[in-house]
Amino acid sequence: MDKPDAAPASSSSPISGARSFALTDAQRAELVTKAEAGDAEATFRLSLYYTFASSDDVQRTRWLTAAAKAGHVVAQHNLAYDLYMSGKDLAEAAHWAAESAKNGNAEAGDLLKEIEAARAKARGSRP
Repeated sequence: MDKPDAAPASSSSPISGARSFALTDAQRAELVTKAEAGDAEATFRLSLYYTFASSDDVQRTRWLTAAAKAGHVVAQHNLAYDLYMSGKDLAEAAHWAAESAKNGNAEAGDLLKEIEAARAKARGSRP
């Protein structure tokens, strides 16, 4: 079944990544309702929308954080990565990387090691 916002199969134009995350107003409203009811997957989907289709960093962070808090493993990893790369809060980054690793994300363990090394360096000690 085709998505209503997808390019026709006969189109020679490529579909952009942003377009694949696009939502109609009705779809976005439905996801917000589900997210506010605690649906981690809907919450994460909103973070993807605001990352790729809308490019709204404030809303992206809002929904990514909510998805992480709701237990979404990929959201936890992504939030940890964002916090680590921005250098804003390495302790919080370590928390979310540890949560993601605890919930089965093997890549999060490697990220946690990087974050802990950065935290040790920032404190002026060895990792």
